[in-house]
Amino acid sequence: MTITPEEAASWLEKLGAELESRGFSARLRAGVGRTPCLHVINLAAPVMSETVMVAVDGDDESCFYFPWPERIAPVSDLVTAADWVERVLAEVGR
Repeated sequence: MTITPEEAASWLEKLGAELESRGFSARLRAGVGRTPCLHVINLAAPVMSETVMVAVDGDDESCFYFPWPERIAPVSDLVTAADWVERVLAEVGR
């Protein structure tokens, strides 16, 4: 199974909207010949930022990933994915 760049961008936009509702900045980076990714910044601590991508895991499930690579959650579970990204980018006291 593969995921098209358009599908990946769509899922990343949805995750970005969820993260923005939580006070983060989320910008989709996509373009011709480029793998879509979401750049997320903690607005309360802008030095804390991370990139999120979409890929298919070993079970043929489309999932969000950090670049190191660390599976975050299936694309169908936006809340869990946003929770995980929020924990990674949390400032002290969040």
